[in-house]
Amino acid sequence: MISVNNENIILAKYNKKYLLSVYSGTLAIEGILKSLKLAKNDKVLITNVVCYSILHAILNAGLLPIIAIPSNGITLSKKEVREIVKKEQIKVFIAVHQYGYEQEIEKIKNLIIIEDISQSWNIKLNNRHIGENSDYIISSLGSSKPLSNGIGGIIMSNNNFISNFDIKTRECRNSNANLLEYYYPLAINYKKIIKKANKKVTKQRKNALLFNKILEKYSFIKLIEENNSFPSYHRFPIYIDEIEYDNIITILEKCKINYQKEYKKKLDDINLVKKIGIKIIGNKKIEKCLLLKTNNNYLNLRKFEIEMRKYYES
Repeated sequence: MISVNNENIILAKYNKKYLLSVYSGTLAIEGILKSLKLAKNDKVLITNVVCYSILHAILNAGLLPIIAIPSNGITLSKKEVREIVKKEQIKVFIAVHQYGYEQEIEKIKNLIIIEDISQSWNIKLNNRHIGENSDYIISSLGSSKPLSNGIGGIIMSNNNFISNFDIKTRECRNSNANLLEYYYPLAINYKKIIKKANKKVTKQRKNALLFNKILEKYSFIKLIEENNSFPSYHRFPIYIDEIEYDNIITILEKCKINYQKEYKKKLDDINLVKKIGIKIIGNKKIEKCLLLKTNNNYLNLRKFEIEMRKYYES
């Protein structure tokens, strides 16, 4: 195992004993799945809004993805997870805190839980701690993530999993042509990147709370319930009445507010899923969603508030 600067800082935060640095969050998930030595086509539960690379990691490990559509559009409730795990005989649940919103996690007998904190940092929970019910925690350290090193990923666990890892893999975002090691070859200064993450999330929360204040008064906009937690708001999702959807986009662009039209393509819509017949559970949401970026300039948000009032309250 390579030496890592300040690794005890992050291990202590999540109450884990072992840490491994890898080239990416995708490799972290794939490496864990391969190290578990599961049977071919054992089932792995994910939601339809997670990154495509998670789907590929499952397939690369020879396992069978089961894609669930959350009733709230972002994360599964504990009840939804329990029902799917029991009915489908799920072996692994990859629990992603999508957009910085908490994916509720509870221990379920014989279920292995891989908790993905890549889009979340320092979520505040009601009498619970992130990571306490998961077997593994992974995070991407990519440049867009709250906990960012520019490149790389990490795995944390109380299981001494490192000896079970294959040393090399052909699947890596840096190069598909060469055999590259799983292990990230450089030391990571966790003290430094945690300080940056705290600063970033403080700004995200400030902007998200302002978005909430601006938008909660409009009946044609539905905001996400926060489930007794305080998200880190990697994105601020809003569901909009189709009649007003284009109007809101016009106002956002006038105020130079950064946003995404939904999260790329959801997994239940991509050709690969349809081609190989991956099972999809749940009902597709037909509401139109916008993902407001929480790194916007504060003054732009104030302008957005004024423009919304002018358009809808004048």
